[in-house]
Amino acid sequence: MSPKKTMMINATDPEEIRVATLIDGVLFDYDVEFLHNEKIKGNLYKARVVRVDTSLQAAFVHFGGQKNGFLPLGELPRDLSGDGRRARIQDVLQRDQEILVQAVREELGSKGAMMTGQVSLAGRYLVITPGNPVNGISRKIEATEERRHFKQLIDTLEIPEDIGVIVRTASLGVTKEDFQRDLEYLLDTYKEVLNRYKHRHGVGLVWQEDDVVTRTLRDTFTADVEEVQIDDEDTFRAAQSFFKRTMPQHLDVLKHYSGKKPLFSRHQLEEQIDRVYGRKVGLPSGGALVLDQTEALVAIDVNSGKTSGDGVEDMAFKTNMEAAEEVARQLRLRDLAGLIAIDFIDMKRESHIRSVQDKLVDCLKADKARMEVGKINRFGVLVMTRQRIRPSLQHVNHESCPTCAGTGKVKTIEAMALSVVRKLHGILAKGGIGEIRVKLAPAIAAAVLNEKRSDLALMEEESDAKILIQADWSMSYGEMSAEIERAEEAPVEKPAPKPHREKGAPEDETVVLGGDSPISFEKALGVHGDGPKDAKKEAFKYDRRDLQRAALDERERLRALFESAKPEDEDAEDGAEEAGDEPKGDGTKRKRRRRRRKGGADRSEVGTSSTPSEEPRVAVAETMPEPPKATADLVASLLTPSPRPRIGAAPKVAEAAVVEAPKPKRTPRAKVSSAPEPVVAPSPAPEPVPEPMVAVKKKAAPKAKAPAKAAVKKEKAEKPAEAAPKAKATRAKKAKAE
Repeated sequence: MSPKKTMMINATDPEEIRVATLIDGVLFDYDVEFLHNEKIKGNLYKARVVRVDTSLQAAFVHFGGQKNGFLPLGELPRDLSGDGRRARIQDVLQRDQEILVQAVREELGSKGAMMTGQVSLAGRYLVITPGNPVNGISRKIEATEERRHFKQLIDTLEIPEDIGVIVRTASLGVTKEDFQRDLEYLLDTYKEVLNRYKHRHGVGLVWQEDDVVTRTLRDTFTADVEEVQIDDEDTFRAAQSFFKRTMPQHLDVLKHYSGKKPLFSRHQLEEQIDRVYGRKVGLPSGGALVLDQTEALVAIDVNSGKTSGDGVEDMAFKTNMEAAEEVARQLRLRDLAGLIAIDFIDMKRESHIRSVQDKLVDCLKADKARMEVGKINRFGVLVMTRQRIRPSLQHVNHESCPTCAGTGKVKTIEAMALSVVRKLHGILAKGGIGEIRVKLAPAIAAAVLNEKRSDLALMEEESDAKILIQADWSMSYGEMSAEIERAEEAPVEKPAPKPHREKGAPEDETVVLGGDSPISFEKALGVHGDGPKDAKKEAFKYDRRDLQRAALDERERLRALFESAKPEDEDAEDGAEEAGDEPKGDGTKRKRRRRRRKGGADRSEVGTSSTPSEEPRVAVAETMPEPPKATADLVASLLTPSPRPRIGAAPKVAEAAVVEAPKPKRTPRAKVSSAPEPVVAPSPAPEPVPEPMVAVKKKAAPKAKAPAKAAVKKEKAEKPAEAAPKAKATRAKKAKAE
């Protein structure tokens, strides 16, 4: 009983068309075509020569693809290359020359498409070769009588002189009328190709090969196929049209499948197709094939299953026989090409070795690709080559794994954690890093934080940088992402802009020069540090204007303070005259006021009067509200335009005033206001102090124009007894003022 052969065409998904051939329900051949991955093999193009390589004796042509096509000297048309033996490609082709080429191999990786100038058009039974008037018969037709029959049949056909004809394997059992009909169709197609080539401007496609459905029916359909099932109506109609034109006698084998269950699922094809993409393929005896596709070759290893009582030699022979049949099937299904090395299980008997070789050759006869098979050597390895018909399934719908980069293995978690620490060491060794944020896969991040925490702490201490480890679920196993922030100097503090004040609104009295106001000497001088020159100039001009404006406001406030304190000073002087002190003229008062305005006289010097009547005046000065931090000289210097260095020196004057001022604040004011001691009014003069000579020396102090501060401090140190009367007088004058 002959095996049942059927074909299944799945075209319900417009993005993917699949064609499968089954023998007794087992997947025998499989082809798939994606719309996003258009094939160019068999297409005809109008190309232009872009480079002629004399060392390779080949030319690179631009045909409209992503990469230039490769056209060797041996593939040039016969009318250009002559006999092709002694011709040189630089004598045949020139740059920018146009030529009709056909793609014979798809683009693969970094390699461009393989091109030929010897065009051929395939039909159902015949293949025509324009420009090469040589007739031939397929090598797969081995019978002598059949080859003689086809040779006589070709001589009876009406073939143009410059065109050759090759009889295909599918021609077995056909008539002369079928040959003539197929030949006429091919000749009409070639005329259309020449017409398109002539009228096309620029490089591009001239004629496109049939789609996967038509191509499969044309190349693989044979008379022993009992049924062809198609699940798409449009595809079914296209197949009917092709059968009516080429083989109407087989039109009844076409069937349109309209069942609810998917066509491939109904025949259990999905599971078989999934196994085609696997690395390991099982054998009936328990063994397995392991297929690895590398850049250089395809390696196939045959592994044995459980040993039986038949012995090791018999078990190896049985497994190798099953492997030979399955290897031929897998090469055809996966379309593995190039150099192929098969490592069979070692066998000692020569008869077993020859049987395995013959079995492999016999199974490979069903393959359409050209092959060259070697013999099993003393190492148990058989080497063979196979022609590439189409891109392998692995290249069509697979890509390299981003985690393992196609190797199939990844590092352990411990090795990955150590690798992360080493990379951090290398990054931090460059220096100048303030913070580094590392994103890792959750498993790697947990390993680094748990096992390498001490290493991270040591790196932070040595580099003075902060390390943050974050887990990111979107990252793959071996992926690492690092964000680095450089360690920079502290940013220069820029002066805050003056708050907006509407016209006519009162000035803000809280703005004090040298204090904690938005316009202070610290902020004004801070802008003259490191930074761009333009930023320095703009900040300097801005602060200068604000300081001058604030100085004008401060001058008005100081003037109001001095005016409000004037009556109190006059009352104090009148009380001093009644107490017996020497009257002072208007000149003395004017000098005292002038010293106060200029800031030349220290408040501590005012309290060095020789008579007790002058001590209340000291108390008045000490109990007055706290004066502003800026002196009159400072205000005057701000109002007068001056170069930049003077502004930097201004705070020194203010600091000196601030240092000397806190001395009289040792007596707490809260005690005076909360529980004042009852004191007698200063009108009745107290008993004279028993040191008249000291009073005379004190009185001479106001006459001096510039009393030395050191002398005043020395006198204070020599007379500690005066501290008590001064404190009493202060409290007394405070009570009187209240």
